[in-house]
Amino acid sequence: MLIVLATQVKAQQNQVKLSIDSIEEKINHSAQPQIIDARSAEEFAINHLKNAINLNIDPSKSALQLNAFNKQQPVFVYAIGNYRSGLLAKKLRTQGFSQVYELPGGISNWIGSGKPVETAGNGGLLWADFNTLIGKEKLVLIDFGSKYCPGCVKMSPVIDSVKAETNVKVIRIELYDNTTLANQLKIRVWPTIALYKDGNLIWKKDGQIPKDEIINEVKTGAALSSSK
Repeated sequence: MLIVLATQVKAQQNQVKLSIDSIEEKINHSAQPQIIDARSAEEFAINHLKNAINLNIDPSKSALQLNAFNKQQPVFVYAIGNYRSGLLAKKLRTQGFSQVYELPGGISNWIGSGKPVETAGNGGLLWADFNTLIGKEKLVLIDFGSKYCPGCVKMSPVIDSVKAETNVKVIRIELYDNTTLANQLKIRVWPTIALYKDGNLIWKKDGQIPKDEIINEVKTGAALSSSK
């Protein structure tokens, strides 16, 4: 019985969820941090955490890669959100890794929180560029997300329907290519939908949003514009 209880306690400790700041602190205090990127090779090439290793979650391809990691040392795993990293974290725990930490909210939260990434680009749009972009229209709906984000892909046809029914100007911003802007706007969850009027933010929400809710916000914003 004592052995069973000890095993359960250890399993619970292994699944402790830390804040994004605590994760960064642990990584920075590790001489040789074990960081696993559970995204695709294409995503990894665009940006990733320093010292991260891209690991294919296909069991037939990842077994040899996992052998290179020390099971007694902390392992940090992440994906764009927490789906793929959650699958990998579960696999690591079942294989005897004693300390497995997931980045809460994934690399989207990491980027939106202003944490450093290794990137193949230059950070994308600058603040001044973005303000010029949203200032060109009386009313503009911004779809912040990524083509690699399942939730963002799911929202895409919803945004298309909103555009068709309201004729609002829609701008899509790929956040993998605009990490500086994601940090400046504190966009930590993808997708995030935002409505700007005359260059000013009047509504913003993240996650899966019903079409009728967005249409209502657009119509309200349009009414405010026409009343002036």
